[in-house]
Amino acid sequence: MSGEQMTIAQQGLRPDRVLQALLLLLICLCAAPALRAQDRSAIALPASAGSRLALVVGIDNYDNVTPLQKANNDATAVSETLASVGFKVTRVLDADRRSLNRAVSHFSAEIRPGDEVVFYFAGHGIEVNGRNYLLPADVPSALPGDEEFVVSESIAADRVLSGFRSRGARVTLLILDACRNNPFPTNAQRSLGGASGLARMDPPEGSFILFSAGSGQTALDRLSDGDPDPNSVFTRALLPRLRQQGMAIHDLVRAVRTDVRDMAGTVQHNQFPAYYDQLSGDFSFNPTAASLTAPALQATEPQTQAAPRAIDPCDRARSDWQVLATTESAGALKAFLRKYPDCPIYLAAAEERLATLLAPSAPPPPAQLAVPAGDSCFNLWYARNLIFHQKGFCFQSDKAKQYFDTSRCTTRSPRLTAAEKQQVEMLQATEKAQGC
Repeated sequence: MSGEQMTIAQQGLRPDRVLQALLLLLICLCAAPALRAQDRSAIALPASAGSRLALVVGIDNYDNVTPLQKANNDATAVSETLASVGFKVTRVLDADRRSLNRAVSHFSAEIRPGDEVVFYFAGHGIEVNGRNYLLPADVPSALPGDEEFVVSESIAADRVLSGFRSRGARVTLLILDACRNNPFPTNAQRSLGGASGLARMDPPEGSFILFSAGSGQTALDRLSDGDPDPNSVFTRALLPRLRQQGMAIHDLVRAVRTDVRDMAGTVQHNQFPAYYDQLSGDFSFNPTAASLTAPALQATEPQTQAAPRAIDPCDRARSDWQVLATTESAGALKAFLRKYPDCPIYLAAAEERLATLLAPSAPPPPAQLAVPAGDSCFNLWYARNLIFHQKGFCFQSDKAKQYFDTSRCTTRSPRLTAAEKQQVEMLQATEKAQGC
């Protein structure tokens, strides 16, 4: 008996039992790789499987340059929207340089190969020598000639982007609502950096950059001093598109650009968002379940294909109307009407809103003629007939004579301008839609 056998015997174990155990262990070890391979095929993940991360920054309260009014609102709304569609969001508000650098560094450390990464910044940004810089809350005041000083106290946008890319992110999106007026004072017609807007950027492969305005343009915070919307013009157009399920990034950008241009055009401002694209595949902020699971289904059940879901024409109109319900922009409402002709309920609401905006300002009906509160049919009728009254029309009906003085009327065939005709037609269409 060998020394090994003696040891086994001394432990009370039979050699044949030990041999059986060794054979069983060998079988398990040989089978394990095959079992692991089978497990992997059964739970095959889509190519885009990875975390979806977003760093959202908003800065209103600048210490030494002009403060902003809506950047924090924008950042808050964007962060909440991205979280609702599946992103892990880090939100930073009113950060100084050290805090902003720390946030970028910590966020970058979370990125793993294959992740989808979004960086959104609302605040001041400037262009210096063809490079774009994001200004933290404590950026110092400076004069023309102090470019190097300001650059050292700011965050280079391309450095943020390259840092994320170096971590192996599959997709990196940079969204900058920072194309506002240069916040630094000018001196003898000179300015520190570009006078307005940001410079174009060349993104690395796998990246997509969206600016709130084109090169050299400035972005509007609001359409007017009385604009009640809590968000900038760019971000109010962006938000409903982020939620829109299955919308590819390129379709999103086209829609946002159109909406922003139309809204800005109502106040004679030229703003057309710019984008720079080096994506090699598709991306959607709110992908459909089918797009997330399609590769796995193909790996396990290639013969099965889910039937496409019927698209409700009012789905998109509903999200867009949330932005436009209180707008003062006739151009944006006209664009809405052109885009959603197959959604009657929102079409009628938009027509009524547009008719109200286009109706000429005028004194209310005589005080002695009470009008029921909220009588929209009367308001539409009055606005339409007021156009004719201002052209000297001689009304014949008793109702019209109650509200319009015909003692100085001049014609039964008034000549309306093209704009006035359009207003009348719009009002009539709204009256018909409401069954007036």
